[in-house]
Amino acid sequence: MSGKEKIRFYIEDIDRKGAEATQKENDVITAMLLVLEMYARNLRFLPVDIYKSEAFEYKIEDGKIRLPFSSLNGVGENAAENIAAVRNEANGEIFSVEDLQKKAKLTKTVIDVLKRNKVFGSIPDTDQISMF
Repeated sequence: MSGKEKIRFYIEDIDRKGAEATQKENDVITAMLLVLEMYARNLRFLPVDIYKSEAFEYKIEDGKIRLPFSSLNGVGENAAENIAAVRNEANGEIFSVEDLQKKAKLTKTVIDVLKRNKVFGSIPDTDQISMF
């Protein structure tokens, strides 16, 4: 989502580590090279969105590719499935991050990843109403 230059920098950073790069980092290089190829072919991506993304499926939307929950580093298979299931059961009405966290049984770490990636949009953190 950050563009070609950011992806190239990320790949070069892992390459510089050489044998000290983790297996996960090496696996990510393959995905990043694929993303670079997609950029070269003028394909564009849409960010993960609580209302529009699926657990694992990359969807075509307005000629762009909508990323799934599972594409976020730190969101595992169970978390991705649970987020989509809770959202679908609620008919798309999510009242707060706190409510989603409880219903989808998400860890604070997963919630932090979702927040950092602005997945929640304008959904409030809690159901509590502040009087002051």
